[in-house]
Order: sequence, then C-alpha cells, then structure tokens
Amino acid sequence: MFFFSRAAMGVGLPYGLAEDFGRISVWIAASGLDPAAITSNALKSIDEAQSSLCSSQTENDTETILKPSEEKQLSALMAGPTVCDWISTKDTEITEYKNYCTKNIDYPFLIAAAVGALNNGNWEISWQDYKGFPCSVLTDQHGNWKKSWDSAFDISSMSASTNVIIKSVDSSFFNSEKWKGKTNYYKKNRERILETGVKLYDTWPIIHSYFCRCLVPSTEETRISGAGAGLVDTD
Repeated sequence: MFFFSRAAMGVGLPYGLAEDFGRISVWIAASGLDPAAITSNALKSIDEAQSSLCSSQTENDTETILKPSEEKQLSALMAGPTVCDWISTKDTEITEYKNYCTKNIDYPFLIAAAVGALNNGNWEISWQDYKGFPCSVLTDQHGNWKKSWDSAFDISSMSASTNVIIKSVDSSFFNSEKWKGKTNYYKKNRERILETGVKLYDTWPIIHSYFCRCLVPSTEETRISGAGAGLVDTD
C-alpha cells in the first residue's frame, strides 16, 4: 500500500487518488496477480501525459456517463474511484436500473479492480479490448470475482481507448450459465497468498522509480526544512 500509493503521487496523482490506487493494487495482489505488471503502464501513461485526469459527468434516465474533458484518453486511475463514489452514494433501487458508462478509458481492467476493492454489491464490468474482443469482470459483495476472457490473455497488456460499462447484477448471476467455467478468484485464497506472497517481476523497478520521487536527500539542510523524523517524540 505504501509503495504503490507513493508511486502514484510520484507521477502527480493527488493524495486521495493515490490512496485509492494503493487499495486497487492491494486487491490485485490479494488475487495472486503481480500488481506492478498490471498497474505500471497506467502510471506511465499519466507521467507521459498520454492520459488525462480531467473529466466531466452527465446523467440521463438510463445511465451516468463519465468522459474525458480533454482530447486524451481518460485515466482509469481517475475513472475507477469516480465509479466507486457513484456506487457508494446511489440508492440500491437506482443502481439496479441505471448503468454507469466511462468513455475512452486507457486501462479498463483497473476500473474492475477499483469496483472489486470497494466490495459493495454485485457488479458486472464490461468493455472491448484493442482488438474488439469482449471482456468482462464479475465481482460480488463477498470479495470474489470472475473474468470472462481466456486465461492465457495477459491482463497487463489490456490497454485500449475503450468504453467501460458498469452495471448492477443479482447475486445469482455469479452462478449463471454465462459465467459457468470462467476463471474464479476466491476471497478465501487470500489467506494463502498472505502466507506465500506475490511475486513481482520486471516491472517492479518502474513502481520503485516513481516511489523514489517522493523521497528527499538525507542532509542537514533537508532536516532543518522539516524532512524526516523529529528529534523527540513530541516534534
């Protein structure tokens, strides 16, 4: 949580979104996946100004629409927490018949990760990948989730300027014909993951490099200006 949230601050995310990003990364790791591989490109896209954090929201009778307010794709690191705010503040009766649509998203899986980490209700998150193939994630209120695409397809490569639809579903949908045979990620497996850990591979240095931007040199000058711990506990 600490490394990933500070890495997000290192590329310019405000503190609140950085904390949300940390929770998303923890949720990914708790599923046994490499959070660095899945999230590093989203941070890089913000750092290189390819994705925007600026958005506007409109609403009609059937859906709420979030889209970038600049001529860029919208960062999922902004869109995901925005979707979660909508879920948290809307009445259940409203979300049952009204969808949320996010437009021109850079890394759609991270919206699914944000909804999964929220752990509030049962949701289906759907989009098309860069080749036009349909992808979906189904999350439930107990922390379990499923994905619809072939297991050989690498989540970390899922980048596409695509629209993502988030809709409320009944709890029975988790066992429906549509989702039979799909890859499951169960909450109970997280205890095993806590014991064994999650392997981080070639992309960890990217996360660490962004994290290091939040550090300052350990010198007398920086300590005088307020960096580091105080000399006594009451400082």
